[in-house]
Amino acid sequence: MKTIEIDEELYQFIAGQTKHIGENASSILRRLLKIDQPTLAKQNITAQKESHYTPFNDLLTSDTFTNEKSIINRFILLLSALYNYNPALFAIAATSLHGSKRQYLAKDKQLLETSGKNTKPREIIGTPYWVISNTNTARKQYIIESIMSDMGISETMINQVTNAFLP
Repeated sequence: MKTIEIDEELYQFIAGQTKHIGENASSILRRLLKIDQPTLAKQNITAQKESHYTPFNDLLTSDTFTNEKSIINRFILLLSALYNYNPALFAIAATSLHGSKRQYLAKDKQLLETSGKNTKPREIIGTPYWVISNTNTARKQYIIESIMSDMGISETMINQVTNAFLP
């Protein structure tokens, strides 16, 4: 899998062409450019359309998540689940998300450290990403909501996740 940088307008266009939750950027572009999907990808898309299951269902009800009292640890667990749900869409959402002075997520810890004072970068377990942890709970919730929205996840699921975010 390759990573490319695109401008915000193009990203919004691609994200707006999503037909179903979990459709990755490659599938969207293949569909728009009328390039045949690989057979395995076609099977995965059909399975995703027929299933109402999301990996968040298991996470939100897991003992690990429900017993975790630390907001930062819940934050990391959710970001990890989002990455594992769709790494390609997560990459697009993560690179476009930032504050006026700070970068919130990056693949490089040092980039986050230089983007602001006391950012306290934390590794998102199971991913190549780091996230700043020195933000208030409302900002963490905003980061989760923004990434989920940019990934094309339904408003219902976003609300379910954000409601479960606070212990």
